[in-house]
Amino acid sequence: MGRAERVELYGRIEEHRKRPLLVYVTSKRAGIFAHMATDAVPCIIEQIDRLPEGSNAVDFLIASYGGDPMVAWRILTLLRQRLGEKSDVAVLIPQSAYSAATLVALGANSIVIHPNGHLGPVDMQITTYGDWGPTSFSTEDISAFLDFVRDNLRITDQEHIRALFEHACKEVGSLGIGFTARSSKLAADLAERLLSMHMRDDEGKTRIHSIVENMSRKFQSHAYPVSRSEAIELGLQVTKERDEKLEGLMWKVWLDVAQELQEDSPFDPILELMKSAEAKKLLSPVPQLDVPIGVAGNVSYQTVLEDVAKHAKAKIEPIDFQYTSAIVESARLGHARVTRGKILSSRAQNLEIVYNVITTSRLWEKV
Repeated sequence: MGRAERVELYGRIEEHRKRPLLVYVTSKRAGIFAHMATDAVPCIIEQIDRLPEGSNAVDFLIASYGGDPMVAWRILTLLRQRLGEKSDVAVLIPQSAYSAATLVALGANSIVIHPNGHLGPVDMQITTYGDWGPTSFSTEDISAFLDFVRDNLRITDQEHIRALFEHACKEVGSLGIGFTARSSKLAADLAERLLSMHMRDDEGKTRIHSIVENMSRKFQSHAYPVSRSEAIELGLQVTKERDEKLEGLMWKVWLDVAQELQEDSPFDPILELMKSAEAKKLLSPVPQLDVPIGVAGNVSYQTVLEDVAKHAKAKIEPIDFQYTSAIVESARLGHARVTRGKILSSRAQNLEIVYNVITTSRLWEKV
């Protein structure tokens, strides 16, 4: 399948729902993890500009592990401005919609979650880089550490707690802790603002605080999958009545997108090399040469070295690669974030295959 087949599916969803559909998916492929990022916003704006005249309702299908929370805010504010005061935004979740993608769902009037789909917590994760490599954490991790010190280790002396906190600051950086604290407040603030877009009555206002508290603090892992039933229990605007026809179409769309993004095939430069015509050279037999001690008869070191060079020399051509890391599309228009490049390689003296990946272009291309 491909975009042509998806356009047919989009048309069937639009006919069934009586409203236009927009799609935003970022890659979860191993080796090509793509975040929701601001570079997608111009494509989303162009999609919104192509909505049929007079539209005040729209479906937004999203599948992503998250990214920049401000992208979620931009998406919802742009849609609301385009659709007007009586805007009705529904978010369709066929599979994973974590973190910033969950924020998009919080801003919708209704959320349709496929039985295989799920949301995630909105406690923002910060990555710092130190002597031990990259470290991802949130404000909740820092609080959990201090709670563990007090409650489990029974360390209550303030000087000892202060010393342990200073040690944590050295590991992740005091500015990193400050940044994650602000990010935690930002996530909660955005979640509250997004929910307030459609939960304006008194009952809704009282539920907002509970939803934000649960989605940012209840779960002990940022990767916790919040199922459809759990989302309903938490008070999210999830449709309680299942629409099996819509669910089937959503799942077909996801399977086709996943195939195009090669979600089930990790991107690994070595694997790319092994699939290329250069693999035969890289895996060629290793010649065993007996180097004589001194000069044996008419054989000199120079002759041996020339023989080694003759047999060991191989020209490994660079191989091309290409992958799609995100799509923004509808029945009217398609955009794909395409990366192209080359892999240069050789077999070292210790027989390891060494390579260098060079990206030659990374652009949003209009389909």
